[in-house]
Amino acid sequence: MFDPTELGPPDRTAWDEKLVERLSSMTAYDADEMLGYIAEQSSRQGLDYIKDSGERIIIPLSPAPVRFTARQVKALRQAFKQLAAAVAKVAAAWLDTPLLQQVLPLEPYEADWLRLAHQAPENPAAQIFHRWDFAMNAAGDPEAAHFKLFEVNSVDVGGIHYAGAGDNVMSGVLMLLGAPNVWSSPQSCGADPRLILMTALMFHPSAQAVKGQRKLRVAIAENQDFTTGITEAESIRKFLRKRFIKCECVDARRFETHPQYGVAYRGKPVDVVYRNIELRDLHDLETAGGDLSGLRAAAQSGKLLSSPFGELDHKSLWEALGSEEFAGLFIAEENRLIAQHVPWTRLLRGRMTHDPGGKFVDLPDYVRRNRTALVMKPNRSCGGQGVTIGRITSAADWDRTLDAAINSPDTWVAQQYIPIPRRITCRVTEDGRFEPDEVFAVYGGYHSIGGIGFVGRVSHNPVVNVMQGGGLLAVMGKMPRGK
Repeated sequence: MFDPTELGPPDRTAWDEKLVERLSSMTAYDADEMLGYIAEQSSRQGLDYIKDSGERIIIPLSPAPVRFTARQVKALRQAFKQLAAAVAKVAAAWLDTPLLQQVLPLEPYEADWLRLAHQAPENPAAQIFHRWDFAMNAAGDPEAAHFKLFEVNSVDVGGIHYAGAGDNVMSGVLMLLGAPNVWSSPQSCGADPRLILMTALMFHPSAQAVKGQRKLRVAIAENQDFTTGITEAESIRKFLRKRFIKCECVDARRFETHPQYGVAYRGKPVDVVYRNIELRDLHDLETAGGDLSGLRAAAQSGKLLSSPFGELDHKSLWEALGSEEFAGLFIAEENRLIAQHVPWTRLLRGRMTHDPGGKFVDLPDYVRRNRTALVMKPNRSCGGQGVTIGRITSAADWDRTLDAAINSPDTWVAQQYIPIPRRITCRVTEDGRFEPDEVFAVYGGYHSIGGIGFVGRVSHNPVVNVMQGGGLLAVMGKMPRGK
């Protein structure tokens, strides 16, 4: 069993401790009433996913939210905006830069999609909706000057609906508790991520082309053969329709080419396609005989969000950002941000490279000798699969994982270990009362012209993931002085 204190610092304020103290003083009856309210509201708001067995699982929601400050929100918004510009430069250079193609390897069919999208107007390399996954000590980093990025997710991005719904549920809980000094303005805790996505769709170039002519028509592209797992697409569709955006969830094989509209669904125009499916899954559909001509037309005309360039969201993207070979792609401010917030990362294969201190080293040998300072993870997996944290892994297991990675070159990365802050919360005892508990907490940030939004996640496991038994952490704000 690992020692949590070895993995990251405590992250708690006096407000956090007072809230946990208040929860812990509740009677079993009152605790049950509160948990019942959370369960009822979570079910109503669609905080759920479907297991392969068909069982509906309500996602746990931490009873003790985190509070961000307006300064943190402002700093994160500016950082993500600049980092998105840097990633867009990498994406734009990929087709013409063999060295980038080595760091961010794609299958031939994926590269074909990028070439197709390259013909689209309005800089398709920048038409990507990201979720920036990061660690930050909310209590100890008031300026958000020291947050560290684990990775970025740019296709089939999760948490958008869950974050907004979870924050809504927790706002009600805090009102019931009478918790003071909580603010929910976008300036203090970010906006609802569903609104961040909505504004990204509304201000997409292909949406602007029909502005003033008719209502915007959005389609969420997915594989509708899948009926289990994350269930956010339908919730997002309902959210958008309530805000007067015509939106449908559409199987990727059912888009049509149209002589007037370019892309259509059931004969009606589609202005923007929110891509909730990866190119690898599209390839499987096409190999099985599916017709993707409509979706290809959307890529070629620049109607996809994220464009096919979103497929470069590999873990090794951090190598493309942070290694000396590509520093010339970025302006000085971007290089400063990358150095400050992006951890040293290298795609694993037998080769020489620079270590975090700039020394030229044999990569496998360096990784083997620096287990406690590193993490290994599959380059293109999601959901926390395969993440191996050196400081809680035996030397023998570390060596076995490294050998397997080297024998499958360019499929794993080694990354500098990022401390994971430990937040105070509550768990339920056998007699039905709350008692103090401690969990690891990480965040995802969504950014668009509409602002910034966050999803918080917690777990007793240092690899924090909702599908691996973790839960949601509502992100609230600290009330400004004078309110």
